Amino acid sequence: MKRAIIIPNYLKQESMDFSKTAIDLLKANNYEVTVLGENEEPKEGADFAIVLGGDGTLLRACKKLYKLDIPMLGINYGHLGYLTECNPDMAIDAIDKIIKNEYTLEKRTMLKGRVIRGGDEVYSFVALNEASFYRSTLLKAFTAELYINGMLTQTVVGDGLIVATPTGSTSYNLSAGGPVLTPNSSNIVLTPISPKYFPRSSIVANGTDEIAVKIIIDSIVKDGNPALQIDGSSAFTLNDSDVIEISQNQECVKIIKVTSQSFYQVLRKKLSKATYDNT
Repeated sequence: MKRAIIIPNYLKQESMDFSKTAIDLLKANNYEVTVLGENEEPKEGADFAIVLGGDGTLLRACKKLYKLDIPMLGINYGHLGYLTECNPDMAIDAIDKIIKNEYTLEKRTMLKGRVIRGGDEVYSFVALNEASFYRSTLLKAFTAELYINGMLTQTVVGDGLIVATPTGSTSYNLSAGGPVLTPNSSNIVLTPISPKYFPRSSIVANGTDEIAVKIIIDSIVKDGNPALQIDGSSAFTLNDSDVIEISQNQECVKIIKVTSQSFYQVLRKKLSKATYDNT
């Protein structure tokens, strides 16, 4: 039996409405369909998942699906939808192409990391977009020592630091002035946030590099704590001398592609929409 998963955005009625259409279409083609609840974990054995939402919905879905090696089709019911493959007006055609096996898979690398405090691991994470360090409740700039493969590479004094994947290079990293990487590359980009001192440029590291960030907070005036944020959602409060170790995750996310648009065409279209929407 062929199996499919549908992950809607439960806060968007149009997403919920289309999930019923998708279920009927898939069942008519002999698929067993599971609609995943907000707090529900998927089971093994699905051929693919259809994610009905924006980038946030897809980011949450990938955290549930990547370990099971389930590819995802993103249909944009959000705003920009960098990670989604098509808009709602193309959704039925996109699902039909999957049914007919007329698609390709694009692998997206992820980051994995852990926070070391006093020699112990106190937090771990995976990220599709980025791990970002920011001031949070700290009312002044803080220092982040950046180590690559055990060597001190740069000391960032400012509002924070972004460690992004190629997928995440078009997100927070781009807003902070970082470079755009092609999604099929295996690099890691590190971009300072409002640095107090030069250099202000990003570092593009190799995907095999081991990265460590040591947090240094002024011991004279402690007026808060910086935080580590993963993919713009979950956050973890950081203390002075915490070390965050980051490297490329072994498993990757598989994105279903049903259109012939290149990454550069999609980027131009999304950036043009973002510019237009903010004028």
